Amino acid sequence: MRDFSSNSFSRNYEIDLLRGLAIVLMVIFHFSYDLTVFGWADFSTSKDIEWRIFRTIIVSSFLLAVGMSSYLAYRKSINKKKLAKAVAKLFAVSLFITLGSLFMHPSTWVYFGIIHFITLALPISVIFVRAPNVAFVIGIACIVGYAIGIVNLTPIWEWSVLHLGIPTRTVDLVSFFPWIGVVLIGVFVMHKALFQIKVKSNRVLNKLVFLGQHSLLIYLIHQPILYGLFGLADMMLGR
Repeated sequence: MRDFSSNSFSRNYEIDLLRGLAIVLMVIFHFSYDLTVFGWADFSTSKDIEWRIFRTIIVSSFLLAVGMSSYLAYRKSINKKKLAKAVAKLFAVSLFITLGSLFMHPSTWVYFGIIHFITLALPISVIFVRAPNVAFVIGIACIVGYAIGIVNLTPIWEWSVLHLGIPTRTVDLVSFFPWIGVVLIGVFVMHKALFQIKVKSNRVLNKLVFLGQHSLLIYLIHQPILYGLFGLADMMLGR
């Protein structure tokens, strides 16, 4: 498992670097969240504006990378078998995350986190790799429409809470709107070669690229490790 979308994607050093930076920021974010869960800090990563902005930067980085990588991988031809395999793998990981969160957070389990979102967003982005300008227009419309309150899935969410039993709060939620807009903009960005930041590789950057190439695996294991370490610290300190 190499990245958040598909190990069939063409490797791009700068995109992997973007993912690597995002994964480091994500671990910092979740470490900070765990500080509050275990009572070591009293700020709120879900309410404090600085933490909300921090999370937005992280999610935006990952989802731009999804759109850009999708364009690189499928702009010339769409290998339906590889795409289906990538989506199936993401779906399996999503199911694992949901089941794991039911065990760890039974009242706030994950029903549509970032991996669930990418499972749906990946094939949608592929539809637009041959129409990147349309992707840009729709992407902007999704973001602006959400911001002014005319594009959202609130009625579906309310119905799901009532009839499907999903929790009213969850530890990880990436709503379809506005985030699908970021993925579609990523398609356009790569088509227009707007992401032309060329960096000279070195030891530090190579380590970040390595993290970016294995971001899905890191996403899966980092929280259990952090939780275990915090739990061990609590036990050793007799808290």
